[in-house]
Amino acid sequence: MKHLALIGECMIELNGEPFGTMRQTYGGDTLNTATYVARVSSPERIEVSYISALGTDKLSQGMLERWRADGINTDCVLRDENRSAGLYLIQLDKQGERTFLYWRNQSAARYLLQHPDYSRVLSALKKADMIYLSGISLAILPETDRTLL
Repeated sequence: MKHLALIGECMIELNGEPFGTMRQTYGGDTLNTATYVARVSSPERIEVSYISALGTDKLSQGMLERWRADGINTDCVLRDENRSAGLYLIQLDKQGERTFLYWRNQSAARYLLQHPDYSRVLSALKKADMIYLSGISLAILPETDRTLL
């Protein structure tokens, strides 16, 4: 079996019209990739692990449970008692053009490398056959952390 580890941030997504009907879900480039790989491959062939940090709040717990239900290993999702998941809002105009607004400056995932248990993640990454991260995964990190990953 091959082991694929994906590093990134998953955020709470609000989609709809401000002060109107909104739909809540979650998303993020690396998490979406982890979900797709887990859904199309068999767990006997590829173990998909997600590496991130979430809060200890109910929204973070709900996301974590859904990832597990999709067959994603969450052993390396660190929990941060002082921070929570980032948030973004997608607005659609009359022509269908999307506008994104982000609230992620203090998200748990942004401070993944500063988490007290990050050394455990580094040990786990040494056992992965492939590590995937995106430019966004790097861009959200504080500048001093980017060279540490």
